[in-house]
Amino acid sequence: MLKEKINDFIEYLRENDNAETTVQSYNSDLKKFIHWCPDASIESIGPLDIAEFKRYLQKLGQKPATINRALTTLSTFFDWAVEQGLIENNPASNVKYLKEVDTAPKSLSRREQLALMRAVNKGGKIRDIAIITLLLHTGLRVSELCHLDTDDVVIKERSGSVTVTGKGNKQRVIPLNVTVRSALTNWLKVRGDEPGPLFISQLGGRISPRSVERIVKKYAYHAYLDGVTPHVLRHTFCKSLIDAGESIDRVALLAGHESLDTTARYTRPTQMDLQEAVEKLAWE
Repeated sequence: MLKEKINDFIEYLRENDNAETTVQSYNSDLKKFIHWCPDASIESIGPLDIAEFKRYLQKLGQKPATINRALTTLSTFFDWAVEQGLIENNPASNVKYLKEVDTAPKSLSRREQLALMRAVNKGGKIRDIAIITLLLHTGLRVSELCHLDTDDVVIKERSGSVTVTGKGNKQRVIPLNVTVRSALTNWLKVRGDEPGPLFISQLGGRISPRSVERIVKKYAYHAYLDGVTPHVLRHTFCKSLIDAGESIDRVALLAGHESLDTTARYTRPTQMDLQEAVEKLAWE
């Protein structure tokens, strides 16, 4: 059955050290496909099925980027199936992708950032203030934040830095501005200076990405903000730097991007930028 082959593919991804977030994305897309054709076998699926699945997702009202990701997932899965000798040809190899609106990734405006921080400060948890301030002012990936130890952080009176181990075990050193230094100093007074994880869970161990996601979601809810995740805060960091006039190569270094093309996305207008542009023409 198709479901069994998909389970084998997901296991293959994990065995080959793919990031868990990547594995979960593949799994989510493939579950949509199984839901659409629960009784299909991998041998019976053809290009017409892929095209019909694309139309099905369009009727559900899913965004072009979401649909294109699902199509890419299917193509990757069937490429694997060909390599495994399960099928002869990839039925998704010639699928046509939908055109996407060429805008920057979702990020928070200055006003939204302030609303989020007001909600965090009102909550009064020193650890949470430090976590969200660090995400907003360094652009760390949530996995990078969770793996920080106390000795990765250097705080001086007029400067500071955090040493981050990113994708491919590549290290980068990110300077800390006065806002982050203040938040981290307050947290370290509570945490103590003994070696170990920088951020500790309520159970006393290293905080997990899922816990950080819940923290961000909780304060975003209190700030009346929708769809805010740790990765949106990363986008916000990059977009804010570009808007402040920083060069793409500097932003790429700070964010740990392997390609300048990734960073160049932030030079494009967001939906909010476009909204502000047309509001200038309003008569009221």
